[in-house]
Amino acid sequence: MQEQKFPVSQNNNLVDKVEKEKEIIALINSKGTFTSQITSENKNLLVANAELIAYIDCDTNELYKSQAKIEWLVTVEDSKKNFIYNIEKYHIYHLKVKEADIDNFLLIDVLERDIDNELLKKTLKECEQKAAIVIEEPDLGKFILDKGLKAFLSKIEWLDSKKQIDISLNIGENTRIKALEKVGAFFITLEKLVNNKKEWDKKLKIYAAENLVDLANELRKNLKGMFKFIKIWKWHFIQRIELIRLEINSNGEFVATFDDGKLFVGHKIVVNGNVNGELINSAIVENFNIEDYKKVELALSVNDEKNENVSNEAPTIDSDINDKDNTEKWVIKMVLENFK
Repeated sequence: MQEQKFPVSQNNNLVDKVEKEKEIIALINSKGTFTSQITSENKNLLVANAELIAYIDCDTNELYKSQAKIEWLVTVEDSKKNFIYNIEKYHIYHLKVKEADIDNFLLIDVLERDIDNELLKKTLKECEQKAAIVIEEPDLGKFILDKGLKAFLSKIEWLDSKKQIDISLNIGENTRIKALEKVGAFFITLEKLVNNKKEWDKKLKIYAAENLVDLANELRKNLKGMFKFIKIWKWHFIQRIELIRLEINSNGEFVATFDDGKLFVGHKIVVNGNVNGELINSAIVENFNIEDYKKVELALSVNDEKNENVSNEAPTIDSDINDKDNTEKWVIKMVLENFK
C-alpha cells in the first residue's frame, strides 16, 4: 500500500509536529476504528482513529503500555466501507507511522496483520482479566461478567416493581471473547422466563407447594405453642414464598431460588426447570435436614406470628391448587380463635 499524503493546513492537527517515520507493533483496544471530523475545507475528509492498548517500538524493542492513538485520513465513502486499512479491535499489527505528538501517531501503512507477538498477547490477557465486561440488553438491563463465578450478573424486576431479583447467567467462561460467544443462548432462556413471568412464577410456586408442603408440616410439629396444631395448606405455602434469584444454565435449564417465608426456618427453596417444553424437574429445601429439627422445639418470632395470622386472609392463587381453600381458611380461623 502506498504512503498516504496528509494535506498541510494550519487548522489540521494531523500535520503539526510530524517527525520521522518509525515502525511499531500495535495492539488495538476494544473500540476498533472510529471516525471524527476535521477542520478542513474539504468536507469529504474524515479522520479515522484507532486507540492502542500497548505497542512495541521496533527500533528499541521497548514495550509501551499507554493510551496511544493512530490516525489516518479517509473519505466519507471510505468510512462506510473498511476505513482503508480495516484496523480491528484486539488485533496486533506491524505499522509504519509518523509521530505527530506524544502518544499520537499518523498511520502511513500496515506492513503486517495478526502478528504473533507473545509480549502483546500477554498484555491483552492481563487487560481482559482486569477490565469489566459489560453487556446491556434493551429489555433486560445491564449484565457484568464476574470472572471468578464465570457468570454474567444483574438484577431485574419480577412481579413487584419495587423489588428486584438476582440474575446469574452461568456461562462457565471468564474471558471476553468466549463469554460473548456463549451468552446469547442464555439470554434466550431468560427472555422466555421474563416474557411469561406471571405464569412461570405461579407454576414454580405450585410445584414447590405440591412437593414440599408435607415437609413443612412435619417441621411444624416441632413448633412451640398453638402453631404446631395448625396445618399448612398449599395456598398458604404459596403465599409465603417469594422468588429472589434466577440462575440460567445451558440448554434452557434454570434454577429458581425462593425465600421460604420462615416455613423452613430460613432455608431457601430451590426449584429446577427447563424452558424447553416448560418442564419443572425438582424442588428441594437448600441445606435442610428434618432430622436436625426433631431434636429441638422451635419458637416463632413476633414477626412470624404476625405472618401466620395474616395467612388467614383468602388465597390469591387460583384454582390450579386442589385444596379445599374456603373450608380450610375457616378451620384455621376457628382454631386460632379457640387458642385466644
